[in-house]
Amino acid sequence: MLRALCLLLPVVILSLPGCSSRETTTYPVSGVVRFPDGKLLREGTIEFEISGVKNPVTATGEIAPDGSFFLGTYQIDDGAIAGTHRVVVIADSVIGTGVERPGLLPKSILHPKYRDFQTSEIVVEVQPTTNNIVIDVEYAPADDTE
Repeated sequence: MLRALCLLLPVVILSLPGCSSRETTTYPVSGVVRFPDGKLLREGTIEFEISGVKNPVTATGEIAPDGSFFLGTYQIDDGAIAGTHRVVVIADSVIGTGVERPGLLPKSILHPKYRDFQTSEIVVEVQPTTNNIVIDVEYAPADDTE
């Protein structure tokens, strides 16, 4: 009886929630970020956050010089979880804050509302298949002093 328990114990432990290394399935997501005039955003980061779950999972990707992106959730370019996602796009300069170099950092051409999930208003659906998504964004207002 004791021997049977010893053999069964590892099976029980491995089947407990949280003890498995299994990840949720992801699906390929690529796309471009474009402005109303058709020009592409050619640098920055994009992030998808799945909605409607207790612990949101995010997928991120770098925006390439050709305007394209590929998302990764658990690994680079492994895609995103199927479902509804909120999206942020960040295209600010990556060199410091600008305080140390006043006037030398270029102003972002992207509207600042896209930096935050609460204000970006971009929502996309990732399907359980290969996804090619176009993200439409606006230019920064002419009077924006950020």
